[in-house]
Amino acid sequence: MIIVKKETELNELIKRVIVAFVGIPLAFLIIYFGGYYFLVTVAVIASIALWEFYKISEKKHAFPNKIPGILSGLMIIGLFYFNQIFSGFIWYIILFAFITILILTLELWRNKPNGLLNVSTTLAGLIYISVSFSCLLGIREFYRIFDIPLLINDSKYINIQESQVVLINNIYCGWLVASMFISVWLSDSAAYFIGVKWGKHKLFPRISPKKSREGSIAGFIGAIIGFSVSASLLIPKFPVEHSIIIGAIIGIVGQVGDLAESLLKRDAGIKDSSAILPGHGGVLDRFDSILFVAPAVYIYLLILLFTN
Repeated sequence: MIIVKKETELNELIKRVIVAFVGIPLAFLIIYFGGYYFLVTVAVIASIALWEFYKISEKKHAFPNKIPGILSGLMIIGLFYFNQIFSGFIWYIILFAFITILILTLELWRNKPNGLLNVSTTLAGLIYISVSFSCLLGIREFYRIFDIPLLINDSKYINIQESQVVLINNIYCGWLVASMFISVWLSDSAAYFIGVKWGKHKLFPRISPKKSREGSIAGFIGAIIGFSVSASLLIPKFPVEHSIIIGAIIGIVGQVGDLAESLLKRDAGIKDSSAILPGHGGVLDRFDSILFVAPAVYIYLLILLFTN
């Protein structure tokens, strides 16, 4: 019995390593190129994650309107890409009002129980997943509307041609997103290994019995180190103080995002959001921290930009 268990764990570890070996370089390549490559990737990942969220909600006797919900999520992401926030914020209000009316109207003909729950979970998924992934897209495409040299603070970029500014900004925005992912991964790894080795005090036993306060502190420190080091290497002119602050934001809200998804799964009585990624569970399992990190970092960048 013990041998079979160890073989199963080894097989799962091999699957995780293979998926990571293929997925991580591919992810960085897509982040680097940005543009439509990143847009399509985010749209696909967000659609799968939203589908998983809707499947989880069905465990609680909800009947979310999955197809209209996913199509609405794609509209939110598309609008964000082609008309970023503050260049026409009214359009987001109009779109979300339209989606809400559409979902409510479609519910009239579905003949499903728990109408209030159905509509609520359909719209909640859009806010939780589609809007959050839109913020990740907004960070990668920050240069298209906003002037990232304000953050880099380097005078040599002031008098060069506009096309060169866009190129520099494009690359830097890609590295900014890459640094966020590195920070999240290092935070997760530090929290896990320190928690396993030295974790004695439970962090949130009602939701995640294995997580410890010691691991959480290690995750917070790991996030700061992860972002600060990667940003210093990939974006040499990025101010150290902003690297530390963004790393701290990731270290806090990333762990909250992880716990939030654990809450949903525990309430639904499931271990993983799906089995689409061998050894890793579902897409929602892999991006639970990013769903909280992306809006927080995006808001910080906007505050930083408009207070300078």
